[in-house]
Amino acid sequence: MAVLSVVLVLILLIWLQDIIYKYNWNRRIVCDLRFSEKTASEGASLELIETLANAKLLPLPWIALKFQVSRSLIFDGANEQVSDDYYRNDMFAALSYRRITRRLAFTCTRRGFYTIKSIDIISGNILQNRKLVMHVNSNAALTVFPKLIPIDERLIQFKNLLGDVITRRFILPDPFEFRGIREYQTYDSFRSINFKATAKTGELMVNVNEYTSSQQVTVILNLEPYAEFTGPALYELSIRLAASLSAYAIDSGMRLRFITNGRDIETGFPSDIAGGAGESHMTNIHEALARVDLAKRPGPITPAVREMAALVDADSVFIMISPNNNAELLDAFSALRSAGADALWVIPAYGDTKLNIPLNDDIIKWSPMLNEQSAQL
Repeated sequence: MAVLSVVLVLILLIWLQDIIYKYNWNRRIVCDLRFSEKTASEGASLELIETLANAKLLPLPWIALKFQVSRSLIFDGANEQVSDDYYRNDMFAALSYRRITRRLAFTCTRRGFYTIKSIDIISGNILQNRKLVMHVNSNAALTVFPKLIPIDERLIQFKNLLGDVITRRFILPDPFEFRGIREYQTYDSFRSINFKATAKTGELMVNVNEYTSSQQVTVILNLEPYAEFTGPALYELSIRLAASLSAYAIDSGMRLRFITNGRDIETGFPSDIAGGAGESHMTNIHEALARVDLAKRPGPITPAVREMAALVDADSVFIMISPNNNAELLDAFSALRSAGADALWVIPAYGDTKLNIPLNDDIIKWSPMLNEQSAQL
């Protein structure tokens, strides 16, 4: 009888712990994933911060966090399975009222927009005879900007073109790009006075804006594929080149408009960023380039180039980057030049690639160096 009583008590305890864990294990569980930075550049080292809290008395002897992240983010350690993505499985002991934070180091190997949209939280009861699963949404997102390429002698025509523009430009302060605060000078306008800073320092202080040229540079990035080259490496290099030329022009004080037919990874639409200047504008352009998804086929860029040719004015400067070099695009580019615009077409191509159009001072071939090619492998 005593043995039977013990057995019944044990069965009751097993059933009771199972019921308690089944209906209470996921109460007051807080799980969060976030990247240590919202933006970075190719090659940067960052951290993914995992936070898990069990804010209740009921202990969880073990708990696993499973999530999926792009393999372009290379994590230290070996606690993942690699296929098209990383599938991480991180284990915790979440005892009563316990909060745990882990920092997972990783390297950004490619530009892109990376998200972790969901987390699977898995645990069990005391006797491990029941598997308990919960899904949690995540807002973790990271934008990795393209790596910049040095503007060297291979792009001397670009530097010369921008140099000519700079020498004849009319410099204007940009009211939308704030640079800092300094003491008032007699030539400053009343509208530039910063009254908060003046009250704080007891001296007249004025806002200082970035300077920009009255001439606007338009960078056109064409990612439309063509028969001679279908792999992604050269298009990735074209994106880097567009980021680098845009940064160079903006750093030189130019207003810059950016257009590409590359499609955004989430919206599916191409980007057309209106003219602007300064660091924040350059960040917008680099973010747009980071979000280009080469798996989404771009539409033709030629109609947009023809439309620009019809609206050319005396201050128009165009830089077109396009590995695709067909005759139709050449006609559209020639229309820009015929309309009186300063224009340069940079054709990214490997050294032995045969082009479909002749080169001249306005159409140049840019061949990546070996280290730039190997970075895409």
